[in-house]
Amino acid sequence: MLGFFVSVVIYPFAVYGLRRFFTERLGMESHIGFLVFLLASVVSWLAAEAVGRL
Repeated sequence: MLGFFVSVVIYPFAVYGLRRFFTERLGMESHIGFLVFLLASVVSWLAAEAVGRL
């Protein structure tokens, strides 16, 4: 159950960080919405799994 809450908390930070990374560092300004969604979902899932295993 704690993993779910960690996942919900981590997701917005992952979206913000990934969107910033792709726009500022790589210069990708368009068509990154789905890519950011997928990667943020993976980051959120990994964080939940890590907390679940503690």
